Amino acid sequence: MINDNLIRSLGDQLGRFIGDSAAREDMQKSLNTIVQGVFARLDLVTREQFDAQLETLERTREQLARLEDELARLQEQLAELERARE
Repeated sequence: MINDNLIRSLGDQLGRFIGDSAAREDMQKSLNTIVQGVFARLDLVTREQFDAQLETLERTREQLARLEDELARLQEQLAELERARE
């Protein structure tokens, strides 16, 4: 999920706009809660999960390319056999 440091940082940055420290603290807590809620509803993944999926996709693409080459080779062999029968 989203790094808590990011959420705290966003709250800190927004909290700097308020002079009263008690109001700033309350606002930061509220903002943290809101931001955590927003991020929780989003369908986000960690960088590690993204990298793992990217690696899987790359391997799948390589395998698909090999299979397409093999299919083309087999189709050519079949066409040659059909021509030889004629």
